[in-house]
Formats: sequence, structure tokens, C-alpha cells
Amino acid sequence: MTKKTTESFLTFRLKDELFAISVHKVLEIIEIGEEHAITHLPKAPEAISGVVNYRGNVIPVVDTRLKFDLESYLPEEKYVIMILNLKFNNKEHYVGAMADKVIDVIEVSEAEIKPVPDVGQGYNSKFIRGVIYRNNSFVMLLNLEAAMSTDEIISLTDDTSEAAEMEESLDNIKNVLSEDIDS
Repeated sequence: MTKKTTESFLTFRLKDELFAISVHKVLEIIEIGEEHAITHLPKAPEAISGVVNYRGNVIPVVDTRLKFDLESYLPEEKYVIMILNLKFNNKEHYVGAMADKVIDVIEVSEAEIKPVPDVGQGYNSKFIRGVIYRNNSFVMLLNLEAAMSTDEIISLTDDTSEAAEMEESLDNIKNVLSEDIDS
């Protein structure tokens, strides 16, 4: 008797397309508002919307529509940010990925996953792990590390990690100095 292997995926929408990512990569889904506002970075790569503070960490936010060659978000459009824990170059990085709407968590068996069809040059199929067909719609299963591993994102996550570490060090120095002054 063969055991069927299943994996859990979080489905989300970008325009009219459905995507899914492994739930093991998702830390949290946050709504944009006063508590979580995107700060735009001057001269950032086009697909980087800016950075957001996530539990004291400064993390880059990727406009996934632009990343997947769809039209970018308009200022009045609502969206959520999926906080992802990804591994690049054997290091863990937090990355925010914008989505129109999170739909559901689904269980997918290995047998359901179909390979990405070869559609010729210029198409980057390494971003897509496979395709499933559910409820009369195709859902593209993303390979997040490949989709988000551009040099710009990796260098930005390294820079923001270093900036957070420097900020923490400065806070520690301020605390030590204030303790010395109080004594």
C-alpha cells in the first residue's frame, strides 16, 4: 500500500491569477495600516515597494504583481503583505510579498501537481514549482526562493538585517551610557 504525500499551501490572488505557496514559508499575514505602513526606499529596484517594520525587523516588501509581470498596485488599492521566511545562500531572510487577497489553505497531493509546460524563450518557469487544477481554475505553485532570490532582494535583506543589528547595538550603547550617567 503506497502512502499519499500531501503538502499544505496558502492560496492567494494577484489580479485574476491564483498562486499558492507552502504554508511552512509563511510567518504571518499583515494588513497595511498605521501599524504596518510601507516606507518607500529611494532608488530601490522596481519590484521593491519599500520596507516594513515586522516585530522590530526591517524587511523588504516585494510588489509581487510587478515581479510576475502584472500591473502594479494603485495607491487606493487594498492588499495584504505575506511575511515570508526564505532561505538564500544558506541564510534565512524575512521578505514581505504583497497579495491582493489571501484565499485559503489547501492540501495538495504530489499526484495533483502537474509540471509547468514549456512555452519557449523568455518565460522563466523556474519561479513555478508546478500547476494544479482546483475548482475550475489553475493554481500556480510558486518556488519562492527562485522567485524572490534576485540580487536586489538578497542585498536588501542583508542591508536591512545589518541596519537592524546596528540599531540594536546603538540602543545597547545608549542604555549602558544612561546607566553610567545615573550611577
